[in-house]
Amino acid sequence: MIKTYAFATFLMAAPVAAFAHGSPPAPAHGGQVVEDSAEHWVELVVQDDTLTAYVLDEDKKPVPAVQLTGKATVLVGGKPQTVAMSPAGGNSLTGKLTGPAPGKPSTVVLSLTVSGKPAQARFAAAR
Repeated sequence: MIKTYAFATFLMAAPVAAFAHGSPPAPAHGGQVVEDSAEHWVELVVQDDTLTAYVLDEDKKPVPAVQLTGKATVLVGGKPQTVAMSPAGGNSLTGKLTGPAPGKPSTVVLSLTVSGKPAQARFAAAR
């Protein structure tokens, strides 16, 4: 229980961009869009046990998947999971949760490398 609380606290304090570059693009895939710490726009779609992240540059143009790597730290039902994310074509990365998720993730932190530079995006479930 203490580990879960400590991990949740870590996720809540994870650094993200404190300043936005204009308004976010509309979600093209039905997910949630946030700006990452390196000024990219990231849309996260969670469907069943699959996470898909779509990355746009600061001008809202797609970043080719071959320039993307990353992992996701996902808090589902109070338990953290680490998900390896792999290029999936277009401007997306995809990964699978390690097991069935009892409900939607409450928090997802994407640790990305975009064109060789680190970036981080944090997504929280709507309450």
